[in-house]
Parts: sequence; structure tokens; C-alpha cells
Amino acid sequence: MLVIAKLVGLLLNPTLWLVAVLLGLVLARTERRRRRLAVTALVMTLVFANGWLAKHATIAYQARPLPMGPEERYEACILLSGLAGFDEKDGRGYFMSASDRFIQTVRLYRLGHVRKIIVTGGQGNPFSRHNLRESDFLVQSLVEMGVPAADIVNEREARNTIENAVNARRTLDSMGVQGPSVLVTSAVHMPRAVRSFLSEGVAVRPFPCDFAIKPGGSPFTWQSLLPTPEAFQQWDRLLRELVGTAFLLLRGR
Repeated sequence: MLVIAKLVGLLLNPTLWLVAVLLGLVLARTERRRRRLAVTALVMTLVFANGWLAKHATIAYQARPLPMGPEERYEACILLSGLAGFDEKDGRGYFMSASDRFIQTVRLYRLGHVRKIIVTGGQGNPFSRHNLRESDFLVQSLVEMGVPAADIVNEREARNTIENAVNARRTLDSMGVQGPSVLVTSAVHMPRAVRSFLSEGVAVRPFPCDFAIKPGGSPFTWQSLLPTPEAFQQWDRLLRELVGTAFLLLRGR
């Protein structure tokens, strides 16, 4: 199932779609088919290369900011993986673009909003030849930042968001945690994550971060029509989340 999910994720790439249409255009044998594919390629480029459209589509989906009140206190904070990776040549871990998740988790702990940190995330790449676990790297990094090891729980088996929720529930039950736990993940990932955790009976207090797209958006100007390569990446990420959420709905979660 994990392999299928990864393959589907690879196919949800607008750049790949555009390349396929252009390839079809080159190989088309009739003028009518070439015209249709040319129009399709033009429309796809206008949509998926439009940074303003990609930004505002993301804003419409992603979670809004939910700042932590000064009196809010929780027993546990669940940090979802997906913010670090390993160089398989040297086995070293490196933080990636979503590392704000890590920063905000440390901040919540330092400010006294949470007592324990549950790091959940194992080897999510079914094609990897190594058994490197992201949560191991994150736990080590938390300790290096001064978080006591006794306040960190390492859940190193989950390979996707659904397994994050299932394993986090078991961990919370074993800890005897009552009430909601803080859930830390990227803003665009939060809607799917919350749905996954609630479906497993885990009450959460969402704390979205890593706002790749600022919630305030931007006004539409003539510059909004200029194509940007970043727009393709934004659409790719958003489409993965939309399809993931649709999958949960189909499963009745």
C-alpha cells in the first residue's frame, strides 16, 4: 500500500503532466490532435505556472494561524516528521525546508506550553536501501537543543500520516495522557493530519507552522500573470494534500 501511495504521489506532478502533453504533441500524427494538445499545453502552463493562483489556492486550503495563548498548557506535543532527511552516502541527517516544525516544537517546550514531545516518523521511503529513521535524527537534535531525553518519546515506525496517527494514539495511551495534545505540522498539511488523528480518536490542538505561503496572500497585479517555476512546486504539494484528504474521505475517515 505504501508503494502504491508513493507512486500515486509521483504522478500528482503538474510538470510531469505538461511534459506528457508536450510529448504527445510531438508524436501526434494529425493536425487536429496537435491543435488540441497545443491548446491543452497552453492552458496547463497558464494555470500551473501562475504563482498568484497557486498561492491563493494554497491559502484557501491550508490551516489558518492558531497562536498559542499564554495560559495554554498541554501534556504532550506531537511532532510529525517530513522536515528532515538523510544523505544515504554518509548517513548524516539534514534539516529541510519544513524545519520550522522543529523550531516551533522547541519553542512550545521552552515556553512551557507542553511537557512531553512525541516525535513520530520512521523510514517513509519504500525504495530506500537503508534503514535510517527520521525520528532518530530529530530526537538527537532535540537533545542537542537542550530538551531532556526523559521528555522525548521516539516513535520510529510510522511511514505516513495515517500511521503517525495510529502509533501516536498507542503512545499516548501508554503514557496515560488525557485530553488533547498539540499537533505540530506544516500549515498545508494540517487539514489532512487533523482528519487522520481525529479518525483514530486522538484529540488534538492544531498548531500549524511552516507557512510556505503567507496567510495574507498578495494583491492581484499585472505581475501576477508572469509565470514562475515555484508555482509548479506549490501546485504539486497542494495536489498531494487534496488527494490525500480525498482518500481519507473515501475510507470514511
